[in-house]
Amino acid sequence: MIEPKFVKWILFLVFLVITTQNCRLGSLYREDNYPGKLGKAEGSVEGKACAFSYLYLISTGDASIEEAKRISNITKIRSVDIQVHSILTFVIVRHCLILTGEIER
Repeated sequence: MIEPKFVKWILFLVFLVITTQNCRLGSLYREDNYPGKLGKAEGSVEGKACAFSYLYLISTGDASIEEAKRISNITKIRSVDIQVHSILTFVIVRHCLILTGEIER
């Protein structure tokens, strides 16, 4: 039989790991944007490609530059931004690549 005191310590340690894993406030919900200027194109067309992860066990989607270019038909890249959303640090994580550029006519 497991002692209740031992169970309390295990639960406390699990809570501690979950809340301090990011090393920042936002373990319950986190939203970060990482902007990046890349090219000299002037366009304002935007393409967004996302990938999802569930419990670090299942991943789906394609957050590549090629996928964002395909979705938006961008030919010249102006910037590549990264957007990250997470719930409970690792339960659900969404990584999106936002590509901005111009379309050749």
